[in-house]
Amino acid sequence: MRISEVVQRSGVPATTLRYYEALGLVSSRRSANGYRDYDEAVFEQLGFIASAKALRLELPQIAELLRLSREGTCTQVKQRLHPVLVAELKRVEAALEALALLRGQLVEAVEQVAGCPDSESACRSECALVVLQRPASVI
Repeated sequence: MRISEVVQRSGVPATTLRYYEALGLVSSRRSANGYRDYDEAVFEQLGFIASAKALRLELPQIAELLRLSREGTCTQVKQRLHPVLVAELKRVEAALEALALLRGQLVEAVEQVAGCPDSESACRSECALVVLQRPASVI
């Protein structure tokens, strides 16, 4: 099928398909007139790419995994994929921990500002500047 049909059925833009092809993520044959000709396998490849990108894998990693899935064994794919996923999970957990700390600071700041009295006089520093207890690494 031509690139226009792949675009229509997959929703992946033609520029992205060409880019993926240049990186070796998907493949096509060239017809006599020079048009790209894709087979049905392209949809499985695009699904794999989308899933891997959703897990925040980078395109070089995805290319390697696709190559392994075509040429290697399931064990080889698993051995390569597992540590990558573990590392990404650790990054996400660290980000969640940082967000939990930020959330606690925001809750404290909201409560402190809400508790400041209304006044027509100049603002006191404890209302205008919220002083939070921060970890030593932030100060």
